[in-house]
Amino acid sequence: MKKLSKKDTDIEGAILLNKNKLIISKLKFHKLLKGQVLVKIYYTSICASQLMEIEGKRGKDTFLPHMLGHEASGMIVKIGPGVKKFKVGDKIVAGWIKTNNKNYNGFQLKTQNEKTINAGPITTFSNFSIIYENRITKLPKNLQMKEATLYGCAVPTGAGIVFNQIKPKKNHSVLVIGLGAVGICAIAALSCFKVKNIIAIDKNLKRLKVAKKLGATIVINASHNNFDLKLKKRFPDGVDFCVESAGKTETIEYGFSSIKDKTGKLFFASHPDEKKVIRLKPHDLIRGRQIYGSWGGMCKPKRDIPKIYNMFMRNKIKLTSLLSNVYSLKNINKAVSDFKKGKIIRPIIKMIH
Repeated sequence: MKKLSKKDTDIEGAILLNKNKLIISKLKFHKLLKGQVLVKIYYTSICASQLMEIEGKRGKDTFLPHMLGHEASGMIVKIGPGVKKFKVGDKIVAGWIKTNNKNYNGFQLKTQNEKTINAGPITTFSNFSIIYENRITKLPKNLQMKEATLYGCAVPTGAGIVFNQIKPKKNHSVLVIGLGAVGICAIAALSCFKVKNIIAIDKNLKRLKVAKKLGATIVINASHNNFDLKLKKRFPDGVDFCVESAGKTETIEYGFSSIKDKTGKLFFASHPDEKKVIRLKPHDLIRGRQIYGSWGGMCKPKRDIPKIYNMFMRNKIKLTSLLSNVYSLKNINKAVSDFKKGKIIRPIIKMIH
């Protein structure tokens, strides 16, 4: 691999200047700190959590202006001090879930006119990104770069809930509410377990079709009046498990009302508005229903990313239906807008080098 010049590693990225405003700016590259690597980003994507951050719905943002992004694929082009498990040329998946317990602080970059821009341990909305080593995992063999970006967030979270927390049996019934990328990945994982009843609920017909294609056995259009009657008629005592990924307190509450007494479990990894609260009936808890928040599907990236990918390959699961809309970095605000309007499941940003 040829030695990179300063021009080769000029950073151009999307900066959150203030609420709902992303601007594209060139940034000065600085010397890598201990534990950092410089990654040439191939593809990155926007998830609901990042959308909420852009919209200012995750509480007061004290780091503005700052970089964004926590799900990408790329290749390492520079290694910082103390990095021993990676080398230049390694192709990687970058994600927000840490691979070890080390805590690294954020750092700062400068624009061409010396304006300070904050960056966290991982950011990916740029052609080159400075990322700490415990936020990257080596790319599994044969995993394509475009699809690999989903393994930084959507796959480990959605599939991880199934693999690491639900661990379903064939005779179980599992309800998935919200068919964004996390919900779709949960359905794909459930189909690998040959679960008999995989129920998908969403208002978006296109997403329901994708869910059906990837293994949902029952699809319910939530935009219909009394949509829940179909679920209650089929499962009068409730379902065994619910995965909630719609991102609203109301859907978390609905999911909890839909699980069985004594053994029913609800898992949610969504991000409702910071100001909202979940309201549950006390007697549902007394009768044994359980609710769990899921932190990235309890995934350990080095262990679980190859495991999930290999399981998907053995079961001929392809996530290409989530990758239909690809944008350039300069059109990232269009990607954000389309995502917000529900036109696409997961906007993919392709970096041109």
